[in-house]
Amino acid sequence: MQSSPQQRKHEYNLHRERVHRAKAIVDHQPPTIHAGNFVRFTKLKEDVDTYFGQYMRNVRLLVSLNGTLRTKGEVDSFRTTQPAVQRDLRAKLRQLNQLELDNIAFGARIMCIKGDLDTRRPRQFRQRRKRRLPKFTPPHALLCKYENLQIPDDDSKLRNLFRPKIWFDMEVKGYRPLGVIVIQLYTEAAPQVVLELVRLCVKKEMDRLQFVRLFSGLWVDADITLDSQSLINKNIEYDMRAVDHGIHSGVFHFSVENDKDNRRGIFSFSISFKRLRVLNGRRVGFGHVVRGAKTLNCVQDYSTKNGKPTKEVVIMNCGVIH
Repeated sequence: MQSSPQQRKHEYNLHRERVHRAKAIVDHQPPTIHAGNFVRFTKLKEDVDTYFGQYMRNVRLLVSLNGTLRTKGEVDSFRTTQPAVQRDLRAKLRQLNQLELDNIAFGARIMCIKGDLDTRRPRQFRQRRKRRLPKFTPPHALLCKYENLQIPDDDSKLRNLFRPKIWFDMEVKGYRPLGVIVIQLYTEAAPQVVLELVRLCVKKEMDRLQFVRLFSGLWVDADITLDSQSLINKNIEYDMRAVDHGIHSGVFHFSVENDKDNRRGIFSFSISFKRLRVLNGRRVGFGHVVRGAKTLNCVQDYSTKNGKPTKEVVIMNCGVIH
């Protein structure tokens, strides 16, 4: 039998009332949480006591370590007096006597040794005499060039005139000394330049010479400040054939295109660190280093890519070798 709409509505309302009055069997309320389970109020005092005890143990350990470091490992004990050390004087004397006997036996063995080197040949161990330098003969081209001059006949005077030797005592200013270099000059290469260097060394005017640029593996540039008595002018006499750049290292050379610097009262020259055959015919060589090549090579340690030295290299002393 079909129900009418009014009956269905009445039954629906009754169903809603029953659902509203129904009670759930499952407890869907959130559980109650006790704050003591998380903040541990009951164990807080125990934790404080534990941490404080550990802190005090660390303090005592640090104090003990400090005392050990101050006493260098010595531990204090109940002893207040130094223990008596028993000295065995007789044992010491016996050891000294035995040591002396061992030394005597060792010396006897040394006296019996026969060396492979026979030192009873005094001729081989005599001091060698210094060899005399061969007689200096000026080149033919040099004699033709200065045929109007009176050239001395004495060998020593000829060497002092055409082959003077000067020396520089070099040093890195405020850092360390480098050593001494000896330079052999060639008068016929550039008489005015050679005589100016000799005059500088005779008068000990080291302040006039300064190293301005430094190129590792090539050369170092130096400037000489010219004074009123300088022999160098804009017309410099030179001969490029005197010194071969491909044979000698440590060649002193200058460019013939430095008239502008000469007008400003500065003469520039360079010192090469190695053989540079490419400079033949381009730069005038007027001398080379004959002793102290290692000292000159040490200067390269203070070079940079742009040529500015990292430390100032100066000449502390100079002179002429007669």
